Amino acid sequence: MTDARSWRPVELAADAAPPAGAYSAAVRAGDLIFVSGQVPRDPATGRIEGDVAQQTRQVLANLKAVLAGAGATLDDVVSVTAYLADIGDWEAFNKAYSDIFRPPYPTRTTLGAGLHGFLVEINAIAYVGRQS
Repeated sequence: MTDARSWRPVELAADAAPPAGAYSAAVRAGDLIFVSGQVPRDPATGRIEGDVAQQTRQVLANLKAVLAGAGATLDDVVSVTAYLADIGDWEAFNKAYSDIFRPPYPTRTTLGAGLHGFLVEINAIAYVGRQS
């Protein structure tokens, strides 16, 4: 049986954490890469540690690793959705985020959310149309 889907899962780089559930970490659909929510779990140790700034840096490192499997970088990200366990952490989150992403920044929506044992989760969409 042939899979007739018009998208395909991205093969993960060696340093990227595999999905924890029944979902793909990232898929490519044409010139777009859709990355599932990344959490602050260190792929080497499996641990989640630190305050919202430290967790944001780990989430973005995880996002970077997943994008690498698709031949993309953080510079290719066009849209981000961020979830904070405490929306009051917005300033610390935004500072860590803006230390890693560079202008012009991707579009972003940041929401307060009930997260499971961590402070921040981020999903993203990247555009890689310039690549073959």
